[in-house]
Amino acid sequence: MKFLTSTVLVLFYVKNVLTLECYWNTGCKYKYFGSKTPYEIVRGDIRDSFVKTEECKAVSVWTIMRHGKRNPSQSFAHYIQHILKYKDFIVSSYEIGNSSLCAQDIENLKNWNVDLTMLSNPYVITTEGYQETLRLSNRMMETFPELLKKLPEKDYSFLPGFGRHLEVSARAFIEGLNQNLTLENDTNDYQFVAPYTTCGKYQEEVRRNPDIYREEEEYKKTADYLNTKERIERKLGLNFTFSNQDITAIYDLCRYTWDGISDKPSPWCAIFSAEDLQVLEFIDDLRHYYRNAYGVSQYSKIFGQMPLADLMRKFEEAKNGKGKKIVSYFTHATMMDMILVVLNLYKDANPLVGAHRDMNRKWRTTFLSTFASNMIAVLNKCSKYGQNEYYNVAFYWNEKPLLDLCNRGVCSWQEFEDLFKPFLNATIDFCEFKWANVD
Repeated sequence: MKFLTSTVLVLFYVKNVLTLECYWNTGCKYKYFGSKTPYEIVRGDIRDSFVKTEECKAVSVWTIMRHGKRNPSQSFAHYIQHILKYKDFIVSSYEIGNSSLCAQDIENLKNWNVDLTMLSNPYVITTEGYQETLRLSNRMMETFPELLKKLPEKDYSFLPGFGRHLEVSARAFIEGLNQNLTLENDTNDYQFVAPYTTCGKYQEEVRRNPDIYREEEEYKKTADYLNTKERIERKLGLNFTFSNQDITAIYDLCRYTWDGISDKPSPWCAIFSAEDLQVLEFIDDLRHYYRNAYGVSQYSKIFGQMPLADLMRKFEEAKNGKGKKIVSYFTHATMMDMILVVLNLYKDANPLVGAHRDMNRKWRTTFLSTFASNMIAVLNKCSKYGQNEYYNVAFYWNEKPLLDLCNRGVCSWQEFEDLFKPFLNATIDFCEFKWANVD
């Protein structure tokens, strides 16, 4: 009898452990998905972050931002379509007792239906992505009501880079300002928004060079990654081995179908532990690091100067009473990464490498170049107790103060000039030839 009692107790204990590990009732889910993280998860709020003082008022705002959440590209959609065929196998594996997924997680997966437009319309901005950008401009309108209300055409400039999804994001931003405003057309090969898109040398040596993913491939050979792969396969209890592309496709299903605005997790995320998600997040960091950022600084340091030189020019004009009240550019994650490199921000003491996952790394695409990521610069005109007027510039990244610049994100005009004036000499003459096949 004692033996039976202890057996019951052990089974009861195991059951409770399994229940506590279920995804559906996990109180604090891991929400960080690299560059595909919903903006709502990591953003600040410019209404709270904006540095307000009695003696200063904003006279010009300059922004550059990544497009909102979009559908995956055609190639990634193809792999996602392939992995969807495994959904019934995953459910069947649970029903015959091979899977360690929880009952509710399986039920949520069974009841989930794919949005076919996500797979058939590559790069199209999602409803959530539209709202990400629209709500950002709503908050900016609340922050700078006197500056941004009733904008005549001479007082604004809204310019998207290449891609319909950038144009749609720009239109969402305009809608959030509640005015009948117009977009510009880029006639300068995206020189401020995305100069790398038409740079032949960069496209050949970096974007079309598979060697830039060498560190990522090295990481996929480490025990860190292989253990994650094994955990996923063991958890699902299927009788076949996943390829690395299969793992990526499941990860994409998790992050593309997580609704950040509604804070509604994707049932596909139940397949991963928090540790698994951290491993996959690091892969995204490696990709960005060696394609856009410090791993290719000979390019990123030049391209990133182009929009920042424009910022210098625009604020000089505004300081002289001839500028615009708002200038906004709409770009890609690549450009956001490059701007950070130029400003020497979030640079790790040692380069990221595939041989070792640095748990404390500064370069985290989750917080730097997520969907709708943005840099906001504000030119303030100040006058204190009858003294001479002076200017300062405040910087924000994803609506949070950019604390590592100047005095916790606020630069005197002299500091701003010293930092940004050298960018006026930036040139992309090194490109050698124009890349015509922009994609």
